[in-house]
Amino acid sequence: MINLLKKLSQRKKNNLKLQDDSINSDVKDEIRQICLEMGKTNRWFQMEVDEDLIEACIHQREVLNARYRYLINKLKLKET
Repeated sequence: MINLLKKLSQRKKNNLKLQDDSINSDVKDEIRQICLEMGKTNRWFQMEVDEDLIEACIHQREVLNARYRYLINKLKLKET
């Protein structure tokens, strides 16, 4: 009976770990996507000549940076 309880407890721990790994994987995938978007925005900024669109690039960059910081902090909290 004790062995059965230990096995059930271990399975529960393993399932929780798998869920955490899945969440971390999703966050890491989103960070990769944000990095790609940051690269696109930087290239757009370098090529743009219209003042209004340059301003839009700057705002887009700030949005992506804020999202990136949020995801990095979320990932750090999950890993500790």
